[in-house]
Amino acid sequence: MNPILETILISMRDAFLAVTVFVAVMVLLFSWLQYLTAGRFVDWIRSRKKWQPVIGALMGSIPGCGGAIIIMPMFAKGYVTYGTVLATLIATLGDSAFVLFGAVIQDDKFLTPVLVVHVISFLAGVIWGYGADLLSITPDNPIGLRLSAHDSSELAHQRDHQFEDFEQGDIISDLAREEPGTLSYKIVHSGYKVWWLVTISGLILGVLLIFWLAQDPDYNPELSADISTRDGILTFIGVTGTLLSLVLYVAGRSFIADDTEASIGDKLHSFDETLTHAASETAFVTVWVLVAYLVFEGLIIATGISEADLAAGGDGPLAVAVAASIGLIPGCGPQIIAFTAYVEGIFSFPALVANAISQDGDALFPLLVRHRAASLWATLHTLVPGLICGMVLLSFGVDLP
Repeated sequence: MNPILETILISMRDAFLAVTVFVAVMVLLFSWLQYLTAGRFVDWIRSRKKWQPVIGALMGSIPGCGGAIIIMPMFAKGYVTYGTVLATLIATLGDSAFVLFGAVIQDDKFLTPVLVVHVISFLAGVIWGYGADLLSITPDNPIGLRLSAHDSSELAHQRDHQFEDFEQGDIISDLAREEPGTLSYKIVHSGYKVWWLVTISGLILGVLLIFWLAQDPDYNPELSADISTRDGILTFIGVTGTLLSLVLYVAGRSFIADDTEASIGDKLHSFDETLTHAASETAFVTVWVLVAYLVFEGLIIATGISEADLAAGGDGPLAVAVAASIGLIPGCGPQIIAFTAYVEGIFSFPALVANAISQDGDALFPLLVRHRAASLWATLHTLVPGLICGMVLLSFGVDLP
């Protein structure tokens, strides 16, 4: 078989069976929990100003971007502080978190890194959030310049009382809502059923594959001319699932970010929409994991560099800086590549933490629409603690697993 075609097929199979099927379970679980608790946070968060950075960091810690996205319009309406926004964005790992959860299911050595990166991101978010509020950091005073008592009071008054006629139901707006009747809408809202059928089949095979690998560590289901029936089924389901994911990804027309306020709102009020968007969100993760696999394999084929050489390049200050800089890019797609690089042993743990803190996921988009200055300064505010934490971990030689 042609080496390039073989690499593509193996990457498609592995992206689906090693990542997608497990991510699907986690996405559906957290989407279902959000559906059950729809609309119960807003007034509670609004009435607890002193705890808002902690609450924001907790919302950001929820895997996926849904929790973080809910906080952004609350700031635009004057319900939460800017420190709460920063705490939320720093703590969020977006859809990248699902890549780590998928890795844990396959190999429990990733459990400790998953817990540690979440704890570090949460604590960094809380500390930076309270610090921002203490220094009166806002889009009008983005670096905490010393203000007079009158100016500080005026900023607080504007922050707390703008948009007082706001209704709770407006937290989730109609931004970027899908258009019923279009071809893309029909594909997503009909194709997700087929996608779930294939994914359930893939989940069964994915679990069996873990069992087979545990029973026979030398088992390596590579493609070949005389491929076995078992490996043929794995490849067929894996490639089919990835192709269906590509169809949902293209039809969804969300190429860098997959969550919007509209999709979050739909998921909160309809379980059918929860299933639909869980499929779309998982398909999004699949495509970007596939891109990561192909990029890594392509580098190895094109340059002759080994995986060990790639790993050696991802274990220094430059890797931390690069990972943190990737976090400047809005949306979850590039961040999924960074997290996949860690799971594949290419990025070090300090680089992972730098990206986890620096990235804003899809939550930056609703803030960008409402308040451009707030979003741009927030991006820089998440970059700095990302670099600091990554470099500190690197200097102490902390590398997990």
